[in-house]
Order: sequence, then C-alpha cells, then structure tokens
Amino acid sequence: MCPPYRFLAREEHAVNDERPASHVFWERCMRETIAGGIPEKWGESIFDRGNELALEFLDLLPDGGEVLDFGCGIGRNALELARRGYRTSICDVVDEGVRYCEANARDEGLGNLSSVEFDGSRIGLGDACMDGVLAWSCLDHVTLPHSEELATELGRIARPGALLLVAFDEDKSDDPDSESRILEDGTHQYIGGKREGMLFRPYTNEEIRSLFADDWEIVRFVGKDPLVPRRVLFRRSG
Repeated sequence: MCPPYRFLAREEHAVNDERPASHVFWERCMRETIAGGIPEKWGESIFDRGNELALEFLDLLPDGGEVLDFGCGIGRNALELARRGYRTSICDVVDEGVRYCEANARDEGLGNLSSVEFDGSRIGLGDACMDGVLAWSCLDHVTLPHSEELATELGRIARPGALLLVAFDEDKSDDPDSESRILEDGTHQYIGGKREGMLFRPYTNEEIRSLFADDWEIVRFVGKDPLVPRRVLFRRSG
C-alpha cells in the first residue's frame, strides 16, 4: 500500500493540524460519502454514461494499454477502464477513495488495477510510460501555479502519442452558505458551508489551452463556453 496521498499538500492555507484545509475537506467528503452509501450517480463511470469525448478517448487508446486515473475519487472510471482490459493505475487526494477502489477491484478480481504513490508534485511512475491519462474534474481544485506543475508532470509520464482527457467544471455551488474568498491567482477558497476548505479555480479557455501547450496537442475541445463544464481530449506531442 502506498503512503498517504498528498494531492494538495502545498496549499498555503492550513488548518491547526498543519494539513491544508482543502485536503481536510476532501478527506471529510470522501469519508462521509463512503459511510453514507455511494449515490447511484457516483457509481456510474463517464464511459457508462455514454460521454462522447470519453468514448472517443477509449476508441483511440491501444488495446490493453496503460492508463492513469489521476484524481480517481472512488474509482468509478478506473474500475471501468480495468474491466475493459486496460492496465490501470490510480492516485488521488486521500487514501479513503483509493482504498475503496482497490477493495472493489479485488472483489471483482481485477488484477490489472493498482495504486501509485503521489507526493503532491511527482507521480510514482517512470517517464513516458502511460498510453492514456484521465484527469476528470481535479485540476480545477488546485491553485493555478500548482496545476501548471501538475500538467507538466502528466506530460512527463505520457508516451509520445498518448491521450489525455481532462474535465473542468463550472463554478457552481449547491450550498448557499458556501461563501468563498479569492486567492492571489484567482482560485476560490470556500470559507463556509459544507464546502469549507475546498479550492476551485475557474479557468478561461485560453488558460486551459496554455496549461497544456508545451506537451500536448488538442484533439477536441467540447463546451467552449467558460460558464459550463468543459472537456478536452489531448494527444501527447513528440
């Protein structure tokens, strides 16, 4: 078992136990979600839902290829990738989701799914070893400077020609008490309500393009309106 995952370890605004407030938020969110029973909508993968760009990602992956689900949550997408025969690696912000995904993989006899170490900046994988990377609704929960470093790291582990599918959500709260303050780089940090501690970085379309400009070429960009969720399929250049 890998040591604890520290996806947001370098956030400046820490709580009294010296862990970042955002890390504490995700630990609480994952713990409460698993304890309360996974909602049906959380159990479906993006591939089950027939997401057009997700299916294109699958169509372009080599059969049996190696894929990293970066920010895997409870593993709904990773498990489906493993069921389809891909050698699947996972990492996430907190242990609870990773352990939950590993347990489900064991129950299903999926020996092609395993976790990898992640220290907040470097993924425990070698250079140019992945055929595909999935980063679904996770890079918009760190600050812009951190996401720039993470984008470079995703480029490091990807083989030339590898695919990257990323999702950026709209800035939408279902809790009216979830007030937020704006950090220096434009990231929102929630300071009240059930989202207290969570980070959200609302990206412009140009920022999304710039984030991956050094290592990736756009295959398709869906949802170009910044006010709605956006999904982008990239191919590793070089």
